[in-house]
Amino acid sequence: MDRTTYERIWEKSIRPKIDRMLAADNDIVFIEGQVKEKIWLTYEDYKNRVHSYMHNPDGRIDRHKVASVILYSVIINNPFEVKLPAKREVNSSAYLANETLGFHAALAIVWSFIMEDANLKSDKNRIEIFKNGFIFPKCQHDSYEANIYKMLHYSKHNNCYDIFAFAHILFLIEAYTEFVKKTELAGKGL
Repeated sequence: MDRTTYERIWEKSIRPKIDRMLAADNDIVFIEGQVKEKIWLTYEDYKNRVHSYMHNPDGRIDRHKVASVILYSVIINNPFEVKLPAKREVNSSAYLANETLGFHAALAIVWSFIMEDANLKSDKNRIEIFKNGFIFPKCQHDSYEANIYKMLHYSKHNNCYDIFAFAHILFLIEAYTEFVKKTELAGKGL
């Protein structure tokens, strides 16, 4: 992902998500200033580490790794802070705001790469499958997304975020969505 793509994703996906989160949660505050630049610089640093680890410093990395690196860059830079409550309890989602933003930024990146590729190839089936975003498995306790936020929180807390493992989770979300939508479309006779 180059800087131009990052700027586009920031303006079309990340910044609007920040604004929606701020409007929905009075317990968080966005740290204005250099956070956008810090996320980009962290992304560049860790993207280069991924290239080195893969012994391919000049090659490209797939969309899932790009998204996983940006997710890490968001959660490590903590663009949100929890407001200190005066005499009330803080909404529990406020404590997972950075993880929520990071996960949605990662999904936006994967989605934008999928749709760009599908449009270039005029792949109407793929466009139909992903036009409304991703589908998540049903979980017995809490939503799939909430479980992801918690996993990210504890990964950060325990300093054990694995870019490659989370890239694989993003791949599985993509594959699950494709499977569910293809099954639905097959049932409709399309």
